[in-house]
Amino acid sequence: MNDSATPSGALANPKGFKFPGGKYTIAHWENFLLTDCTTSAQLPDKLVHPVALFHVPILGSGVNIAKLFEVCGAEGPGSVGLDGYDWEYFSNLRIDIEYDVQGSIIHWENHVDENGVGYDAMKFQIELRDGNTLAARITNSWRFRRGGYKQALQAKTADEATAKPLATFPEFHVDGVSAQRMKTMAAILRDPYRVHWDREATTEMGLKGRVINQGPLNLSYIVNSIHSFASPGSVRRLTVAFHRPVFDDDVLVAGGEVLSTTDGVSTCNVWLKRGDELMVTGTAMVGAAS
Repeated sequence: MNDSATPSGALANPKGFKFPGGKYTIAHWENFLLTDCTTSAQLPDKLVHPVALFHVPILGSGVNIAKLFEVCGAEGPGSVGLDGYDWEYFSNLRIDIEYDVQGSIIHWENHVDENGVGYDAMKFQIELRDGNTLAARITNSWRFRRGGYKQALQAKTADEATAKPLATFPEFHVDGVSAQRMKTMAAILRDPYRVHWDREATTEMGLKGRVINQGPLNLSYIVNSIHSFASPGSVRRLTVAFHRPVFDDDVLVAGGEVLSTTDGVSTCNVWLKRGDELMVTGTAMVGAAS
């Protein structure tokens, strides 16, 4: 680990930065508000909404979003981008269970994008254990843009699915993304990133004051579509990429389709769309509810 920090707290190379680690118990109120932010009905049997795998691992491992921004040298509104998530569920998370949480930054690499803007690609990985049993693992990919980032946000390309599906999920519709729910989500996540709740910040970015929806909320709409198809407690893995920002008042549709099934677990394509635009795409492993 390179622990030589600049005066601002940023590390020259954060790869290997180990989080303090700790314990985390998901409270009923926390899961209730989180689930409400996704526009889903509350889940049965003390099940935690699967998108809790954003904030629970980070906070439980003894860091927070502000600390990650500091260590990685985030430069301001618009400088941090979300590339993707790979979330593995080895058992369903439930409220009132104490999880042991450990993690670190596992990848750091310098790049230049198609517009000539430099950025650092970062991945961090965190594991949750119930006693000695691995309950979940996340690998999140972020990018930290270096100068020249205050320009119109560029959409990344996404490939359309071509394989003939075995089944199609019921669509989950969001009739208008709520800025108020973004604020509640920011409080749950302890998220200092102003683009999610401060219209002045997005005005500075040339976005006319429209605030940007959080990545886990975008993913939650896909999860809600999965739950409509296979019921809560069925998600085994989510691997997704984020292509475009979602703004307040956007009208969205989430869906998916089954490509194959082996030993009771289905491999699925999933997506979130705004009109004809693909906002989020990826794959899901979906089994029987447990």
